[in-house]
Amino acid sequence: MELIRRHLTDQKEPRSAAEISTALGKAHPKRDIAAKVVRVTLEGLVAKSQAERTKQGRSVFYSAPASEPALAPETQAQTEVADH
Repeated sequence: MELIRRHLTDQKEPRSAAEISTALGKAHPKRDIAAKVVRVTLEGLVAKSQAERTKQGRSVFYSAPASEPALAPETQAQTEVADH
């Protein structure tokens, strides 16, 4: 989930789940990143307001939220531990 969140925040424009899956696969070749898992994770992020979904015709694109929501205290603590 964190890989996908970070990827979205690095992007300048919305990306499809397939584009995100391909980019993460190239960036992390030793990890098996399935497109379906990426899509489900993206929908989970949208449900938690940690990503935004837009539709263009039949295509769905995802992006980081316009303003990053404040992390819950336990999530923030986990992030701080992971960064050190």
